[in-house]
Amino acid sequence: MELKRLVELKRLVGWRSLVRWFPAPILLIGSWILASHAQSAFDARIYYEGADAWLHGTNPWNVAVSGLHFAAPPWVLPIIAPSTLLNEPRAVGIWIALDAVAAAYIVRRSGLTWGWVLFPPLVHGTLNGNPAIASLALLLAGAGPIGVLLRPQVGYALVGERRWRALTVTAVLAIALLAILPWQTFLADLPTITARYVTESHGGSTGGTPLAFGVGIISVLALATVDLREAGWLATIVAVPINGWYAGAAALPVMNPFLAVGLSLPVVGLPTAAIAAYAALRLVIRWAPPGGPARFLAPFVERYRPDNLPDRPAWPFHRPAPVPPGAPSPAEAPSPAEARVSPPG
Repeated sequence: MELKRLVELKRLVGWRSLVRWFPAPILLIGSWILASHAQSAFDARIYYEGADAWLHGTNPWNVAVSGLHFAAPPWVLPIIAPSTLLNEPRAVGIWIALDAVAAAYIVRRSGLTWGWVLFPPLVHGTLNGNPAIASLALLLAGAGPIGVLLRPQVGYALVGERRWRALTVTAVLAIALLAILPWQTFLADLPTITARYVTESHGGSTGGTPLAFGVGIISVLALATVDLREAGWLATIVAVPINGWYAGAAALPVMNPFLAVGLSLPVVGLPTAAIAAYAALRLVIRWAPPGGPARFLAPFVERYRPDNLPDRPAWPFHRPAPVPPGAPSPAEAPSPAEARVSPPG
């Protein structure tokens, strides 16, 4: 009986290793595709010119670079504005450098190996100088309010992390800034801004349709019943009307093989479908009896980060997650220092 259990455990370990390394070639393919189509510092230029237009009293949402318009919410403007003290090429270069440093910090702070700097959304955002990468780094560094003002949808991650004080500070800052921001112009132009962004971005990463938005909302709400932290980080990707490819970088703090594959390939609508399928998979594993299919599927949702953090549902609908046969209980689990294995790397 003991020998049979040992053989079964060996087979499970082999399957787990295969699943954990499977995304590696897909990450490389996705990075190559996005890097080959990236327009160096394109987003940084749009943000720079939008902030410059605001400072000169004109409508920032009428600014376009190579046919693509500025479309960020007004809170971004005072954060980007200081960069306009420099000429555009120098400011854009600094933004790319900041994003490169931020990308490395995100990977390290997420407990992943350095190979994850090649995660396609991270590569895409960094090459384009998009502030989304900097906003994630600010969130992980404890400067959540600034990160949320720079990119409001990352506020979902603060909810997932239960950082209520940071959310309160964010709300206070956001309200205080209303006095200097062109909110009336933004709200009046919002239908045009949204429609134009959907057209110019060709649906972005999520598809940009009401159906995709609805699926995203339902998916993260369902996932929140299993783990609010995961739901918060993934909501920044799909619980918004439309998003860019760089948005997938928000999954790095909760990364696992299933998400790595679903967020690596630049196929319109794939992130929304992948996160919906992921939420369903997490529910199946949580509700299924221990062993059998649940044991087979578990490696797909096992995080690369070796922190052994338990699931923390927003609503306690589920029994505690079952411990696979042969695996250590949470009390016996190795420390992060002893378990630092994080492919690909």
